[in-house]
Amino acid sequence: MIKKYNISKPEKYVKDNVEKTYWSNVGTMTEFHKQDGSISRIIEIPAIGLKASVFEQVQKVVAPAPVKKKEDIYPIENSDSVEDDINPDDIPF
Repeated sequence: MIKKYNISKPEKYVKDNVEKTYWSNVGTMTEFHKQDGSISRIIEIPAIGLKASVFEQVQKVVAPAPVKKKEDIYPIENSDSVEDDINPDDIPF
């Protein structure tokens, strides 16, 4: 089965203070339904010399990056081995 579609471009204009839209045909799309159930499409836009095939856009599935734990980025040291380096008398205020 073959189906034909118009490819149109909207053009806005005002008539009697009312905005309206005129649709200008700029090309066609032909859709072919094949016996195996697949569909092929061809777009033709003569004004720019375009004749192109149309393919379904498929979303890529991207696995999320593993979440790093805070401990992996900033290892926690044993509190028994950490010395207190801050002397309150050294603070100028």
